[in-house]
Amino acid sequence: MSEQISDSHHEILDAAAKCFMKLGVNAASVDDIAHSLGSTKGRIYHHFASRGALLGAVRLQAPEFTRRAVAPVMDDNLSPSQNFHNMALTHIAAVFETLPYHKVVLQHYTGLEGKSATESDRAMEARIRDAKRGYEDLFRSVIHAGMQSGEFRCQNLSVTLHSVLILLNAPVFWYSPRPDEPQGFTAQVARQLADMGLAALI
Repeated sequence: MSEQISDSHHEILDAAAKCFMKLGVNAASVDDIAHSLGSTKGRIYHHFASRGALLGAVRLQAPEFTRRAVAPVMDDNLSPSQNFHNMALTHIAAVFETLPYHKVVLQHYTGLEGKSATESDRAMEARIRDAKRGYEDLFRSVIHAGMQSGEFRCQNLSVTLHSVLILLNAPVFWYSPRPDEPQGFTAQVARQLADMGLAALI
């Protein structure tokens, strides 16, 4: 039973991410999401207490996708350069694979709303911030190690980290799949951006 609930939960999240991305985080309604699922609003409210809770869950999932992909490729036996490049490639591939979630994060950020109104909203915002910072710390540790070893230029660590992550997240700003897209295009983009990110460090 728990697996069925989990599958339904993720199916709702996927549908919500696509609706929020397509219609906008302020415009997409629970009705829109239910319609895209071919189900009732009751199914959604069984898992999520409100539209805001559903949007928060979509935003929370974005750094979880990338963390689950990137953390396993980190290897203490590799140099900071090798580690960073592997992490960057994996990060970009994960972003392409779960693009609607990341576009929702971008939409919410650029059209940022006021302070969260309820305690549950504030708790969700705290969880999202913690997940984001926890994921950023993976890259922070590798960049810091490279600066300490002399492999990377010594620069302001926070500025370097956030600037490089903006570069690695560049497809969120401009990419949309096309029917005539060349085979291997996203892999080529991932390699180019990973190379550019590494070049900014050395």
